Amino acid sequence: MKFNANMVGLWTGIVIGGCHVLWSILVAFGWAQSLIDWIFGLHFILPIFTVTEFKLATAAILTGLTFIVGYAIGYLATLLWNKLSK
Repeated sequence: MKFNANMVGLWTGIVIGGCHVLWSILVAFGWAQSLIDWIFGLHFILPIFTVTEFKLATAAILTGLTFIVGYAIGYLATLLWNKLSK
């Protein structure tokens, strides 16, 4: 079965970018620090990171960059899959 590399890339970018949109929302509402502290605690890790203040420009760059990287990974992985599955 052959997959459409563009579609897989788009969906991968949307999922990865979307996760970072959710993270940005958590930061904006002030919930990110307690979440990351809780997650680290579950893994027996002493939290050492501090979440800084929300900045819209930083959130936009984070989301855009992760979408692009996600797209590239999905696209290239699909090309490799299509080539190897012949």
